[in-house]
Amino acid sequence: MSERPANAEMIEGFMDGYDLTAPEPSGNRSNSYRHGFMVARIDKGVIPYRGPADHLRKLADAAMEADEPRGI
Repeated sequence: MSERPANAEMIEGFMDGYDLTAPEPSGNRSNSYRHGFMVARIDKGVIPYRGPADHLRKLADAAMEADEPRGI
């Protein structure tokens, strides 16, 4: 797994996650979208996270890799 830039779905999820009135994404959204949403909520302080940033980058790579078969 290599670190790569966020895809469009992840960026969209991140932007939506900054809107605190936006509902949590359900399973109909991509892994990338849900990861971006979660990271935005961490940034906003809604989700507590004290782990290393490298762990979140690895999770981002894993989300994008899981979405590849869906063409995302």
